[in-house]
Amino acid sequence: MARCKTDDGGKRTVALKPPSIHPKNKLNVLTGNEWLFFTKSVLRTSYPHGLGHRLRREQGGNKPPQLMQHLIEFFTKPGHSVLDPFAGVGGTLLGASLCGRKATGIELNPRWVEIYRQVCETEGIEPQETFVGDCREVLPGLAASGRTFDFIATDPPYSIALEKTMCDGTYDIQHRKTDFDKYSDDAADLRNLATFEEFYDAIERAFALTFPLLRAGGYLAVIIRDSYQGGRYIPATYEIAQRIERGGYVMKGIKVWYATGARVRPYGYPNAYIPNIVHQNIAIFRKEENRKQKRGSMRKPGGQEKAR
Repeated sequence: MARCKTDDGGKRTVALKPPSIHPKNKLNVLTGNEWLFFTKSVLRTSYPHGLGHRLRREQGGNKPPQLMQHLIEFFTKPGHSVLDPFAGVGGTLLGASLCGRKATGIELNPRWVEIYRQVCETEGIEPQETFVGDCREVLPGLAASGRTFDFIATDPPYSIALEKTMCDGTYDIQHRKTDFDKYSDDAADLRNLATFEEFYDAIERAFALTFPLLRAGGYLAVIIRDSYQGGRYIPATYEIAQRIERGGYVMKGIKVWYATGARVRPYGYPNAYIPNIVHQNIAIFRKEENRKQKRGSMRKPGGQEKAR
């Protein structure tokens, strides 16, 4: 509703038409302005703590359900289904519940699934479908049963468990908000692998197993954080993206996600440049429809092209 002036100087209330959804929009139910906002390559957020954050924070680096809702609302319509093969404490599952989507989560660590269910009970949310186990063992069973999903969104391990080499002691306590080093002792936990090559091989295998489960034309969003170790920047986003493309996906872009308030630490000061990695990358892939999938390494970079 809005107030406007009449010819005689008075005012009247008029009803405004709700923003229209393009009749050819097959991806979501967003308006044109909402669509354009999402396509910005940088996303800056300041989400309030909620939805059981006190419980969920036990898993270091868990993602805000509001962030996952933001992704799900762009890549799905109401009633669509979402898969998260590395569900953790359920950020994706909660995000799906916030916007009326069905979701299925797979998580190796039963403790994280227990926390997710506790949050659902506390918040009065109906739990989504969850499987406790190694996604590399669960995914083939889902495919064999004929399951398909409209969107896959996940936040996998970023690397093997790295020794913390910088900012120990006082600086570590003063500048750390949460514990990103928490992981399980399970041999199937990808972080327990001995080398980066083994880790990337396992990631490649896991995402290749998701490919048959995603409908043709559907999207995959993977949240990845680069790291710095042993005096070298480790571009995990690039490495993992290469491996995912080998499974048949086509990379479509990266959204840089920056959560305001991320603390910085005096790495390298005052002798050398060492980055404070305060952002994470949301890598977007698509399972192309009516087009032969190009398996192999990432294509050579080029200019922007018209969407197919």
